[in-house]
Amino acid sequence: MAVDVQPFLGAGVGVSWSKTEENIKTPGYVFIDSGTTKDKDNTTATLANLKGGAVLDKTHRVSLSYSPTFDNEGNIHNFFVGYDYLIPVNNENRFYIGAHAGISNFEGKKDMTDYDMSGFSYGAQAGYIYDITRNIEFELGVIYTKYNLDTDGKRKSVDGSVAVTNLELKYSVGTFVGINYKF
Repeated sequence: MAVDVQPFLGAGVGVSWSKTEENIKTPGYVFIDSGTTKDKDNTTATLANLKGGAVLDKTHRVSLSYSPTFDNEGNIHNFFVGYDYLIPVNNENRFYIGAHAGISNFEGKKDMTDYDMSGFSYGAQAGYIYDITRNIEFELGVIYTKYNLDTDGKRKSVDGSVAVTNLELKYSVGTFVGINYKF
């Protein structure tokens, strides 16, 4: 009994939306716009997606991927192992649903340079695949990732003094389009 294995490489681009939460740990300070010591923020970023793996028996796909996101406040680098269950519609079309887990790293920019953190992340993905040719396929997908990333850092307040804050990356949702080449 042999397993039908079809290796592939893929690349894609998209948009990601991330949720962060920041808590001031220095007594007496508050965020001016909210009047509290807690600030929640949603950011939009550009998403890239590079992956490689194999399709097993036309219904299972395993992959390794590198999915960085880039925005003004910081970059997130995601390294995932993923599994997708492929649901065929016909010979050229199929949907998929799956899960991923791996390591993520956040590198802050500008006034966020004090925040550099790494940790475990996991989530789910779903999408659509269309075979353009026998070896080239178009992929459209959505990916939800939950992060276990938080760290303390320093930020300047409005009066120029420094406040210690805790930044936590909660989750992100991304959409992407890409091309895969099957060997």
